[in-house]
Amino acid sequence: MYCSTRLLRYILCVINLVYAINGCLLIWYGTWLLDTIAEEPNAVDHGEKLAASLCILLGTVIVLTSIFGTVGLVKQCRKMLISYAVLLLLLLVIQFIMFSSSFAASRDALPESLRQAFEELWDTQYRSNSTLNSYEEWLHCCGRNSPEDYLNLDRELPSSCCLDRDCRNPRNLFMDGCEHKFKLYVSKKTANFHTLSWLLILTEFVGSVATCYLVDSIRNHRDRVRFYN
Repeated sequence: MYCSTRLLRYILCVINLVYAINGCLLIWYGTWLLDTIAEEPNAVDHGEKLAASLCILLGTVIVLTSIFGTVGLVKQCRKMLISYAVLLLLLLVIQFIMFSSSFAASRDALPESLRQAFEELWDTQYRSNSTLNSYEEWLHCCGRNSPEDYLNLDRELPSSCCLDRDCRNPRNLFMDGCEHKFKLYVSKKTANFHTLSWLLILTEFVGSVATCYLVDSIRNHRDRVRFYN
């Protein structure tokens, strides 16, 4: 019994270490996301700042939780270990909700403002489309699918379709459509988060199960000691 308890403690030590590292990686991801937003002065905010702040906050909570679990492990305190297991399950639910929201957003990548801008592009009363122009200047794209969207409608290309808003040089023209470029942008931003989320969810599940086994093993060991003494 003592051997199994000691083995579980070693396993949980490794899990806590991995969990703390994943928490640090989540903090790094949130910081990286904030840095990329700051480096894009023309970026249109779609909640990236809020998502980055939540990632940093969640990563900090994860690191603190792993420290709490390690202290309970060293002391072999059943109450602390039970609290640790409950925290892991709670964080697992939060992480799954965040992953589901991020995955849904990446699948249905186009925001309502951009959808509306595409619809206005085909409007016969079209004069100018400031929303689409903002996306074109930010993502270095033109039209929904390509610059041909404007040409097919016999409309002049806006300056936002060109690098530095200079359309006199044909090489400055952005050839990619904004729908493709925005989906590619979202995919790049969320790829690391999805990988980290799965690692955290797996670690939290395994850690909570191992902690429950350890609590039961500690209880049985102490009952045996009291019985024989």
